[in-house]
Amino acid sequence: MNKRPLTVVSLNVRGLGKNSSKQKEIRSWISSLVPTPQILLLQEHHLGEIDYSNSTKGIQFWNGASFGNYGLPMGRSQRMSAGTSILVDRSLAPFISANDILLEGRAPYITLQILGTGTLIIINVYAACSSNERALMWKRLSEVNLVADHFILGGDFNHWEKTERGGVAGKRPMHRREAIVWHHLTLQYGLMDTWLFDSFRKMFAKEFTFDNGRSSAHSAISRIDKFLVSQDLDSRGGRIEATASI
Repeated sequence: MNKRPLTVVSLNVRGLGKNSSKQKEIRSWISSLVPTPQILLLQEHHLGEIDYSNSTKGIQFWNGASFGNYGLPMGRSQRMSAGTSILVDRSLAPFISANDILLEGRAPYITLQILGTGTLIIINVYAACSSNERALMWKRLSEVNLVADHFILGGDFNHWEKTERGGVAGKRPMHRREAIVWHHLTLQYGLMDTWLFDSFRKMFAKEFTFDNGRSSAHSAISRIDKFLVSQDLDSRGGRIEATASI
């Protein structure tokens, strides 16, 4: 693997199959980013197995390797929901030594073999809105007991911790049960939020990734999208940035 800094981006697309023009919007957004992303963590594509590779509904906006996790049929209507994928640039694809799905529709991972620094596991999550469901998810991720030299856990977590400012209207911080399992998971893999690392430079003033589509002082604001990395990556540092929604 070359020495170019690893660039990982997380994006909740809120459904790809409903609007075929969204592919163009995402492609344009990706090309506007500097540096160009090497890995894209995608949440809520709502695509089943057939639509996933459909040229008008799928993920054809990405010219690289795709490690898909199909959506889930929900309720009586069986409409597709959730769905997460990890999209990897062609230059990195040869360095992927393993990939799997930890939780259907919600959590795939890949393992990268990084020359000179060992293995890196990247997990993409789309968590449920329910604290009880999230608790089961964090418990599942903990029980898998993954082994690697470094970890990145990113995506849409749908929760906010008491240490974070703000909150989503109508939602509460994680319940005690979830908090216990969540902190056990972060301790197990030595994970910390990149927001808390001084070595990760913040490239913007905005502290929130969800603002309910409003800009007034009464907006519902929270940071439900984030990256956690193993503490050994603190010394390597980096930068984090939130861009406008697409």
